[in-house]
Amino acid sequence: MQALVLLLCIGALLGHSSCQNPASPPEEEEDPFFKVPVNKLAAAVSNFGYDLYRVRSSTSPTTNVLLSPLSVATALSALSLGAEQRTESIIHRALYYDLISSPDIHGTYKELLDTVTAPQKNLKSASR
Repeated sequence: MQALVLLLCIGALLGHSSCQNPASPPEEEEDPFFKVPVNKLAAAVSNFGYDLYRVRSSTSPTTNVLLSPLSVATALSALSLGAEQRTESIIHRALYYDLISSPDIHGTYKELLDTVTAPQKNLKSASR
């Protein structure tokens, strides 16, 4: 009797799971923040900064780490302008530019730097 009840429960679970459509993944809502190229670039620089921090802090876990991801990313972006195709591709992947659909990354970079270093914000970039 217990085996029959167990078999019925398993059948009910399998029947319920087969009714669901696993072929279509759940739809994600598009965040309007990421529709603006400058915001996409800022998110890419932020992701690069987290990666850079993880790598740097893993070499000496007990020491403090102070870095400016925007300054490092800006310098690497400028370096990519004169790099050959393979090197440029590696730099762009490290900076998460391969996830940005904007064809004018450097123009977007200029806009981001102008926004960040605006006179009313009183900030300066080390790589500028």
